Amino acid sequence: MPTRLPLIWLLAFGLVGWLGGCGSEPEITTYTIPKNMPEELVPGKQRLLAVMVPRGSEAWFFKIQGPEEAVDGVAQPFKDFVQSIEFGESGQPILDPLPESWQLGGEKPMRFATVYINTAKKQLELTVSTLPINGDYPEYAAQNVNRWRNQVGLKPSDETWAGAEPLEMEVADKQALLADFVGEPTSGGGSMMPPMMGGSMMGGGAMTGDALAGGSAGKGGESSGQATETQSPKYDFETPEGWQEQEARGMRELSFVVGPEDATAEVTLITAGGDLRSNVARWMGQVIKGTPEDEAVDQMLTDAERFDVSGFEAQRFIIEGDAGQGQFSIDATIIPTEGNFSKFVKMTGPPKTVSEQRDAMKSFLQSLSF
Repeated sequence: MPTRLPLIWLLAFGLVGWLGGCGSEPEITTYTIPKNMPEELVPGKQRLLAVMVPRGSEAWFFKIQGPEEAVDGVAQPFKDFVQSIEFGESGQPILDPLPESWQLGGEKPMRFATVYINTAKKQLELTVSTLPINGDYPEYAAQNVNRWRNQVGLKPSDETWAGAEPLEMEVADKQALLADFVGEPTSGGGSMMPPMMGGSMMGGGAMTGDALAGGSAGKGGESSGQATETQSPKYDFETPEGWQEQEARGMRELSFVVGPEDATAEVTLITAGGDLRSNVARWMGQVIKGTPEDEAVDQMLTDAERFDVSGFEAQRFIIEGDAGQGQFSIDATIIPTEGNFSKFVKMTGPPKTVSEQRDAMKSFLQSLSF
């Protein structure tokens, strides 16, 4: 049997241990906590690119947000891609073909599509979503743009379109907008979505952090405010022989059908924003169905025909396509006006028709007054 110690001995051993512990001070280890975060851990600047495309009763949103250096490298391809998008009979954007190395992701809740873009810095996401337009469009647009500003730590703006730039897009029914902001990343700022005010989610669409359904609606979805649609400006011009004026729809302020019935071309006039080079490069890309070389764009800019239209210096670009390869031609004139806006007068159609209508187009432009 094991030996059992008397209780008094156990108490004595415990007392000795306790006295021994009282005789030593515990060691205190101190640490110096740096006040400044290491540079590699400090969040960098964020750049947000977003395009709003109003179509009918809904708006489509295309957005990229990420580290500034990563987004810088895809900013121009993003703008070119969005401006080249067409919409199918279903009313949804056709995202095919994508630029090289861009990949369409799988389905995600509350989003129409996600496109993954690999960069040397980080994989970025291009998100595509849609929401109904409620109330006055300028107010609705400003609410969305200010929300994007908040996502990169910028204060709300009361400027026109909240600081976004008008963007030329013929598929838009109202003014398309480009938001391009750089700021500090926010922790969830702007990611919360207020309830939709009137209307419901559209087919295939989503209510996401990329877009905000704002404004107020009365019965039948009509705006309860006093704002009215902006009317198209009035133009004076001489219609060339054979041109047939059409009903101006969407952003088109003037529209004509020209040429023979079996090979008609379309002439449109719209007011929008966007820089000169980007628009010319986009038109060239539409004709060749690819990305033009920088040297070719430079030459096109150099060769532009310059003349006066209604007191403004215009530049005309004739981009000839190859009919044998199924290409069309574009005869486009940009007329810079005021407030970073321009008039875009463009003929698009079969190469032979566009070529035959070249003098008529020049005559129309010289007669145009606004």
